[in-house]
Amino acid sequence: MNLELRHLRYFAAVARELSFSRAAEQLHIAQPPLSRQIRSLEEELGAELIDRGSRPLRLTPAGRFFQAQAQQVLDRMTEVQAATRRIATGTRTWFGIGFVPSTLYGKLPEVIRRFREAQPAVELSLFEMTTVEQIEASWAAELDEFGKKRAKYLIYE
Repeated sequence: MNLELRHLRYFAAVARELSFSRAAEQLHIAQPPLSRQIRSLEEELGAELIDRGSRPLRLTPAGRFFQAQAQQVLDRMTEVQAATRRIATGTRTWFGIGFVPSTLYGKLPEVIRRFREAQPAVELSLFEMTTVEQIEASWAAELDEFGKKRAKYLIYE
């Protein structure tokens, strides 16, 4: 089994509800397949996520960690979907910045803050890259293929 977004959604619902039956109802699926999917997820991860012996259900320490991480991924995917729709409809422009990590200790945070203040209607995406990756991306035009108004800036150290 490969980890898929639906597995994250299923687990997030069970973790939120602490009940397979309520989570299944919320997800509009039957409870037995949901239980099998969570068991399969646990096997894939090699970790028990839910203490099934307790009533109500409780998350194990690994389950609490996975819940926080899964929720971050799901929240980020929601943001990505919304931004993609805005870009596709022309209501937003996309702007990608490739940067080397050391620039985070320099002027990059201030540049980003000022850019967002000056251009709040522009979707800004940051890509941590090595200098070599930036050069390769520049040649391949990977950073500017997604927006209608294309822009590309690479920040070298």
